[in-house]
Amino acid sequence: MEQEIRPLTPNEILRGWLDSLPRKDYNKTKHLLVDACLVPLHTVNNWVYGNCFIRPASQRDINRVSLQVSGKEIFTIAKPKGESKA
Repeated sequence: MEQEIRPLTPNEILRGWLDSLPRKDYNKTKHLLVDACLVPLHTVNNWVYGNCFIRPASQRDINRVSLQVSGKEIFTIAKPKGESKA
């Protein structure tokens, strides 16, 4: 029987990215997420441990912080059909 590989959840992506950061930057980055997403620290902790859903608007803010901290966006967010690069 073949095992299906399930895609990572946004929570797992966030946790994996935070775990890949140097230890000295971990808490600093979590506080950057608090400021960028305008949520309390316990909400960021709930995201990291998979206790609540990360909304798409927050994923965009997290992408902004991840780009600033590590130079890459961690979430792939589809653009609306009407939007194009001009």
